[in-house]
Amino acid sequence: MSEQISVYLSKAQKYCADSEQCEYTVRKKLRDWGVDTEEADYVVGQLVVDRWISEERYAASFARGKFRMLKWGRRKIEYQLQMYKISKPNIKIGLEEIDSDEYAEVLNQLAARKWDECRGEKLFGRKQKVYAYLVAKGYEYDLVQDAVEQLARTERETR
Repeated sequence: MSEQISVYLSKAQKYCADSEQCEYTVRKKLRDWGVDTEEADYVVGQLVVDRWISEERYAASFARGKFRMLKWGRRKIEYQLQMYKISKPNIKIGLEEIDSDEYAEVLNQLAARKWDECRGEKLFGRKQKVYAYLVAKGYEYDLVQDAVEQLARTERETR
């Protein structure tokens, strides 16, 4: 192994130690550092062998973080992981990190907050804004529909 590859490997290990990374992000960083493809292949291969990089770990960490910090839904998380070239089985493992009860609770909280922000609008417009907001956050349409219909029902009952 050349001295230059050794330097790149060391830098990449530090990069991976700072936060969980996947092969795609490490390759991108190596390109930014000016590493050629052959050397990048070697560095990434070594990082995988030494368990500095794990798609499964990355997918789980990514899903937990995006859900808890940004309140993203499963569809948006799945799409992002696909953009990072994470395999479908590992995406599935990552999404399983999200507790279903907590997911439903967060969805209902977001729906209620957006519903309240749209006070004063006609019912149809209000529903549309809440649908659009939650679907853009990555929540499944059927779950969004249930949450919005529940809010509309509750409002009709309190009139």
